[in-house]
Amino acid sequence: MSLDKMTIANRYSKALFELVIAKNQVDETYQDLVQLRQVFKTNDDLIPALIGAELPISEKKELIHILISNASTVVSNLIKMVFDYGRMDDLVAIIDEFERRYDIYKQRVHADVVTAVKLDETQKSELVQTFAKRIGAKQVLLSEHVDPTILGGAIMSANNQTLDGSLSSKIEQIRRLLVK
Repeated sequence: MSLDKMTIANRYSKALFELVIAKNQVDETYQDLVQLRQVFKTNDDLIPALIGAELPISEKKELIHILISNASTVVSNLIKMVFDYGRMDDLVAIIDEFERRYDIYKQRVHADVVTAVKLDETQKSELVQTFAKRIGAKQVLLSEHVDPTILGGAIMSANNQTLDGSLSSKIEQIRRLLVK
């Protein structure tokens, strides 16, 4: 019976996270994994080359050697193990799941904000501080999007929660109240 990608990602990331917590290497490991994920994102052919039949094993091992050359011992061992077990296709999912655990550990939230105009640094800072207090996060990593159709205000979303403070939503609420 084969395991699905999320089950594999959960198991590997849990074991890795527990290991690096015990070794006090959480931040170092996270940084290595983020860099590794970026390598895979910018080189679309890398994973197919590592799992496909086109390259001889010696060339695949050379690619693995390049991948681990600047990584910590823990991340190097992860890459070797994932390669040896034929799970290279699951590595990005493992990294994503590790990041989810890292975010929980650091009380960090990734949030999206939609505004009618681009926010200046002061507005962003105030928005991040207010949102962090409201959801109990120590850190909010903000992704900004501009959508003039919301007219004003902001729509924030994170962790499957949306706070809609847009002017277009307020106008729609008033319209519904007037119709009643």
